[in-house]
Amino acid sequence: MKNNGTDTTIKDSGYNGILKYTGLFGGVQGIVSLITLLKVSIVSRLLGPVGVGIIDVYNRSIELGKKATDLGISYSAVQAISEQRGESTETKIMEYAVKVVRSWSLWLAIFGTLLFFCLAPLLSQWSFEGDTTYTAMFRLLSLTVGCSALMGGELAVLKGARMLGRVAWYQLLSAVVMLAVVVPCYYFWGFAGIVPGLLLSAVGILVVACWHSFRVFPYSVTLFSRQVIVDGVYIIRQGLNYTIAGLLNSGAYYLVSIYLFTRGNEGEVGCYSYGNLLISYLSMLVFAALDSEFFPRLSAVNKDRVHCNRLVNSQVEMLMVLITPLLICFAVCLPLVPRLLIDAEFMPLVEMAQWGVVSLFFKALMLPPAYLSLSKGESRIFLLQEALSYTFMASVMIGGFKLYGLRGLGIGMLLSGMFDWLTVWLISVVRYGFRYSRRVWSLLSLQLPMLVAMLLVCLSTDGWWYALLGLAVMACSAVFSIRFLYKNTDFIHRLLVKLKSRSRE
Repeated sequence: MKNNGTDTTIKDSGYNGILKYTGLFGGVQGIVSLITLLKVSIVSRLLGPVGVGIIDVYNRSIELGKKATDLGISYSAVQAISEQRGESTETKIMEYAVKVVRSWSLWLAIFGTLLFFCLAPLLSQWSFEGDTTYTAMFRLLSLTVGCSALMGGELAVLKGARMLGRVAWYQLLSAVVMLAVVVPCYYFWGFAGIVPGLLLSAVGILVVACWHSFRVFPYSVTLFSRQVIVDGVYIIRQGLNYTIAGLLNSGAYYLVSIYLFTRGNEGEVGCYSYGNLLISYLSMLVFAALDSEFFPRLSAVNKDRVHCNRLVNSQVEMLMVLITPLLICFAVCLPLVPRLLIDAEFMPLVEMAQWGVVSLFFKALMLPPAYLSLSKGESRIFLLQEALSYTFMASVMIGGFKLYGLRGLGIGMLLSGMFDWLTVWLISVVRYGFRYSRRVWSLLSLQLPMLVAMLLVCLSTDGWWYALLGLAVMACSAVFSIRFLYKNTDFIHRLLVKLKSRSRE
């Protein structure tokens, strides 16, 4: 059969493998999301929208500190270890690569903790309108930056070595640890428990990561070895542009959060924080496998353009098939979330999230080709993509909030998602000769109208019409996706066989 590298056959597309790992990490992430929603539901009732907003500001500051000091090692180390794994079967070579990553992670953790500690007065001023009384809190939180750097190194080891089962267990146990730690802190201490909760949960998550990685590669670092430092320079050099990109990411979200905190009211800040959290956890149900499974797999074959195109197209097709019915179901059922899980105070987040959730469809189109630059170690291209993305995102979200409030934030999310897709697509075509397959365009022409119809139903109907039309759109999208899975994977067939065997029993 003729194959030009863009149209895949069932045999070579790897749909079953993609579905397997998407199901693994998506299933884990589903449980994680439920645990997180339970945690946020409890927190929102204990602390209210104001507390949720303060936690968001602290988390954005921690993320900014982490991205500023980890030098992109969480990406570049995965690529380096994946390439070593693909090119060599010698255990000693892998162990040495892991030692280099861990040694640099420890140095970066020390540096990040000290830098965040010294900048605590400035962070307090920037975050709370010139108020420096939060300096001590930020200094305590400096330890979370160090924990994040160490955790990033350990996760990079597991992902690069393709220890995907351990990565999945880490994600699940981390959510359990966070729930077990923060809820008692907020229950007994209220607002005073926010910082201890964040700090203790960071330590607990680091312990979980180390417990899994140390069992595969016993801990070993060499902080003052000239050879280890020199060999790690390549990883760090590759990661510098990832660091800048990470700063743009965290900086853009930090800017939006601070703008809302200073210009919006407390309820709007809490609604934005919770709505954004819902959308992000929904995205992880389908996208969780990309970092853990797709990125190392793409990195291992990054020099083969035809193979890369084939992998990317297969991944895009499966993501579109899986995520579209999920997005429609989520958007239609969203009005129930504040009433059932949190509080009626959060009802204004519904329309914002219904607009914003459509951006995840364009994220499904954008993310797999976006990993091409990462897999090839071309950090400058990745930086260009991120710079364009987050500059536009911050601009349209702040502008949208000025014009339309929370609804404008949701519209800004959607416009940002569309912009990201267009820029990554054009860069991938020019730089890597990437082309979407005919099957991708076919799926796009079928599923995008379903999302548009869903948005119209959500924004213009209510009552029984809302329920009936929403269910109809959901059913149409689900039929398209099930038909695709039936024709191109053995998932539906195996499911039917199991159901028949159980019915006979």
